[in-house]
Amino acid sequence: MKSLKTLHKAYRSLLEPHKLHDKLGDLFEFFEDAIIVSLTLLLFYLSILAIVDIGRYMIYEKYSFSKILPKFTYLFILAELFRLMIVYLKERRLDTALIIKTTIIAVLRELLIRAPYMHLDDYIGISILLSVSALMYYLPKYFFVKDMRKGYYKRFKVYKKGKNYIIKPEPLEEG
Repeated sequence: MKSLKTLHKAYRSLLEPHKLHDKLGDLFEFFEDAIIVSLTLLLFYLSILAIVDIGRYMIYEKYSFSKILPKFTYLFILAELFRLMIVYLKERRLDTALIIKTTIIAVLRELLIRAPYMHLDDYIGISILLSVSALMYYLPKYFFVKDMRKGYYKRFKVYKKGKNYIIKPEPLEEG
């Protein structure tokens, strides 16, 4: 009878929602870490293969600048993704500025590769994509400032006074 009571207490303590959620959260974080580490190792392997490919191409073949430039930009993309994974593992956050920079590099790589075969509508689409990416990269730097003391963001409001513009911070409510 005593063992039945201890077993009942063990199950009861296991089924408490906050403890169960903590254990499930820890388990999912472990799986997430395992996925991120495996992706990081895969990126490292692909980077080594790209370096070997560039070296082999430069040593054994007659290389031209237009053929080797996409290989270097591919290597830069892999390095940026590798850095993004490391930032995520260390700080548990996604660096959106780094993601946007990697996207811009990837778009420019495709532009370098396919430029001779592109049409006007392709150039318009790429220019719109690069413009939106640049806005996503630069607007948060100039219109949102992190207030480190209070831990929330301040948004700036632009007022027009005569011919001059006045920028005033407008704090958001905490919560």
